[in-house]
Amino acid sequence: MITLLGYRAIKNNTMFVKLLLSLTAIAVITVILIATVTYSISADNSIHNAIEYNESILTQQQELIHKDLTAIRYAVAGMMANQSYLYQTKNGKLTVSSLIDLSRFVEEQKKISPYIDSIYLYYEPLELVLTSRPEIKTSPISTFADTSWLDIWKQPSENRTIWLTGRPNGFASDQPAASLLQKMPLIGQVDGAIVINLKLEQLFNDYLSHYHNKKGATLVLGPNSELLYSDDAAGEALLQRVDPGRLTDRSGYYIDDSNQIISYTTSELTGWKFVDVTERSVLLQGMDRIKFIVFTVAAAYLLVAIAISFYLSRRLYRPLQSVITYIRGSAAGQRETESKAAPTGDEAGFIRHSFDQLVRNWETLMKEKRKVDLVLTDNRTAIKEKYLNDLIQGDGGTEQAAELLGIRLDFARFAMLTLELEKPFPEMGADGIFQYHLFRYGMMEELGADIDGEIFAKDDKRTVILLSVPLSADSFPIEQAKRLKELLLSRYGITVTIAVSRIYAGETSVRSAYEDTLEALNLKMYIGKGEVLPYSILGDWKTEEEAYYYPYELETKLLQSILQTDKEECFKAIRQITQTAINKKLSKANIQQLFFQLSGEILKALVQSRGDTSAVFGDQPSYAEALARAETLPDMEACLLDMCGRIIDYHKEKRSKMTDVTLQLATDYMDANFNKNISVDTVAEYVQRSSSYLSRVFKESTGMTINDYLIQLRIKRAMELLKQLHLSLEEICREIGYANVSYFNKMFKNRTGLTPGQFRQQQAANKHLFQVKEQNE
Repeated sequence: MITLLGYRAIKNNTMFVKLLLSLTAIAVITVILIATVTYSISADNSIHNAIEYNESILTQQQELIHKDLTAIRYAVAGMMANQSYLYQTKNGKLTVSSLIDLSRFVEEQKKISPYIDSIYLYYEPLELVLTSRPEIKTSPISTFADTSWLDIWKQPSENRTIWLTGRPNGFASDQPAASLLQKMPLIGQVDGAIVINLKLEQLFNDYLSHYHNKKGATLVLGPNSELLYSDDAAGEALLQRVDPGRLTDRSGYYIDDSNQIISYTTSELTGWKFVDVTERSVLLQGMDRIKFIVFTVAAAYLLVAIAISFYLSRRLYRPLQSVITYIRGSAAGQRETESKAAPTGDEAGFIRHSFDQLVRNWETLMKEKRKVDLVLTDNRTAIKEKYLNDLIQGDGGTEQAAELLGIRLDFARFAMLTLELEKPFPEMGADGIFQYHLFRYGMMEELGADIDGEIFAKDDKRTVILLSVPLSADSFPIEQAKRLKELLLSRYGITVTIAVSRIYAGETSVRSAYEDTLEALNLKMYIGKGEVLPYSILGDWKTEEEAYYYPYELETKLLQSILQTDKEECFKAIRQITQTAINKKLSKANIQQLFFQLSGEILKALVQSRGDTSAVFGDQPSYAEALARAETLPDMEACLLDMCGRIIDYHKEKRSKMTDVTLQLATDYMDANFNKNISVDTVAEYVQRSSSYLSRVFKESTGMTINDYLIQLRIKRAMELLKQLHLSLEEICREIGYANVSYFNKMFKNRTGLTPGQFRQQQAANKHLFQVKEQNE
């Protein structure tokens, strides 16, 4: 009976059957395509996500390793400066004190990192190696066990810092050595090298062996694609599958012919390549469940689609009748409404039911919208700041997001101002940093009210302003920057450096505008703090820089003026060095290296002149730290000026004290020994000074030469002895240190205007007159 009714329905409703078959075919094809595409997308996303995850892990691991390697590299720079101060030689050999200090220094430096195995200090002029190894402290280079780095040190290279891997280890032949080789001198004048041997296996194990969620095996390749590390026992076999010729970019991945995914990233510091080798099939092992879910859902959708096709076909077959029934409010329609069930008899019930459902959905949607609006209102400022920071990073925004966040900028014509607050800025109490950030955001809120644009914090150092620029007002951003600089100085008492970009249009140009301001901020090194730096002035500075420049003549002039305690010439030389750096438009790295080397030479000159660094700078001199923190040439110049001023004042005070003691010793010695055969050289030897130095300071202090002073003492003693009439001239000559009577007569007459005999007669006559006068009285 049922079969007969179904047959009649098909026969009498041909349009219904056609509609049903057509819609069913469309539904089947659609569901199959959707299922296929969904699975393909899921598989591709799974592989892509795994690749991105592996790349992020490699990058993270590399950055963590870089952190330790960079710290070791900076430590080497500090070691070069410090060992130059401790390095002293005598008769072509290290002094005992220098050897002790350097040995202790090497042992202490080994403790700065757990990944340092040992340290060598090699001095080429002495052919000597100092090590931190417990079994050998010093050794001639000719007998030193580990010298495989020596040939590389002898080879000329543009980079004085060289990372060595896989070199033969003289102390453990079964284990290759990895080292950091730093050629000297960077500071000082001693040729040689600092070799830091690394515990490379421990370093890689600490950072590469604890990521268990990543797929595949991790390899680390050296500069020549040699295997440095593998977390898989079959590391050598995996290396054979990697094509070094395809690892050319800084980072990336490729899929080889055997469906292996090779992800890699290259270290800019060492040139090592961090590689992840993963089988593509491994990444698809987790897709079986997704495949089952996709096909299950597709089957369910297919059944639903067929049912809907049947339902729609039926509804389309009787649209007019259903509409009329609904308009007239048929009893059937009323009964369906009263039953509160989804109507199945006509379109009206379906439409009414759909409308009711739509109303309920709309109410739910509005409720959720109110929640979202509330969250957005409460966090609008933070979300806006995050959105603007994303634009700077190059993540494109949308007009809808800008409108939703209330961005006061249409990006049709804008410029960027990047502000750097210069220290000292307001900090109060123990929580000064927190107070500073509160002050900074308060300042931004006040300034934002007067700016046609947006102001937000890029990071702890920089504040960014996106400024709307009126048409035909290209100078408007620079004028606004000058006004802001004066306003911040007058209202808050803080100094700020402001970089101004070119004028741009479109949200995608925000990153370019920010890069403009960063380039302009680099000029702070030459121009100084607290200035407005428009991008337009970069053209005057974008010239071809010299590879390296060092003012050797000005350095010699500077060191000579320090030794001569000529502060005026010293300061003049430093300012000439600064002006030369500006005129030659030296790079920031060149300038920093120049001033670091100058400070090292100044300290070395102080040590070589037997100066006491603690007496000049205190127990902990911090000029290297001050130079490292300096952001501008004036700051570096001020640091050197202060450093040289202290040294010159110290030398002046030391020489003043030394001159007083020397003169007293010389005078006492001549007063006690003038009657002996002594000379300028004899006195100089006694006070342990050079004859020229003693003669000069004696003349400056007494107004007479040493010989004149000796003659004065001898003539004075001769005058006393001539009063004793029983002494002959020969005896008097011997008493005062003269062997020749004729020479004595000549010197006595030159000094007194009388010969010794005339002086004796005059003294006798005076004595007689005095006696006569006394008798008369």
